[in-house]
Amino acid sequence: MSGADLHLHSTASDGRHPPREVMRRAFGCDLAAVALTDHDTVAGLPEAAAEARRLGLRFVPACELSVMAGQLDVHVLAYGIDPADAALRALLDRLRVAREERVREMIARLAALGLSVRLEDVLAEARGSHALGRAHVARALLRQGRVASLTEAFQSYVGDGRPACVLKRTPEPAEALRVIRAAGGAPVIAHPLLYRLSDPERFFAEWEIAGVEVDHPRHPAQARAALGAWVARRGLIATAGSDWHGEEDPDAYVGCRRCEVSVVERLAGAAPGGG
Repeated sequence: MSGADLHLHSTASDGRHPPREVMRRAFGCDLAAVALTDHDTVAGLPEAAAEARRLGLRFVPACELSVMAGQLDVHVLAYGIDPADAALRALLDRLRVAREERVREMIARLAALGLSVRLEDVLAEARGSHALGRAHVARALLRQGRVASLTEAFQSYVGDGRPACVLKRTPEPAEALRVIRAAGGAPVIAHPLLYRLSDPERFFAEWEIAGVEVDHPRHPAQARAALGAWVARRGLIATAGSDWHGEEDPDAYVGCRRCEVSVVERLAGAAPGGG
């Protein structure tokens, strides 16, 4: 077994498989270490940790927090957190309520466009998710035959700038980073090249982060070298992950992006009290 995939999702947020199945897929891909990084929730961690322990996988408790930097929705991977931390749980509860309100607003906007989608339809696609989001709305549209694909759902209705899109109500970066560190976690910027920043190094210069996700399925190969050089200059940790949600994206499968297990050790050392 070799390598670590540090970016995986389950049905606890917007993935298509339950936490235990995600761990089984990781084991089947010959990984030595994994992190479950569901969006704005830690609900899947106990099940995933138990299955990883049974399989002999090294497990990193984590989540992927949404923060709003100006008008930009940025995701921060929080590695090694204590899921029971009171401040973290309070922030996640706040985000859960905000996500539900956002979905209701999206449903109202779709109705104004002549597309009738009920909250019950979205909840059916969410399958008990603790983090409702656009993917669940998109799947409801697809299930009803309103669109031919999830890509069409995002491009026509729920993607950024589209008529049914509603901005997230998320914490500012400083608050989220403070909560992550207080919960014993190491904060890492997720897929920075997806934000289409002209100068990501300058944008994140003042953020108190431990690392940056350099290797991601949607990072162009020619841009990863420059990204890695920035990370090295700042003395940050370069991580990798598949960002796997399920079979809907054939280019992002479990273990398709992985880093050395030593990266897990470095993240643990970068967390408060680590090393």
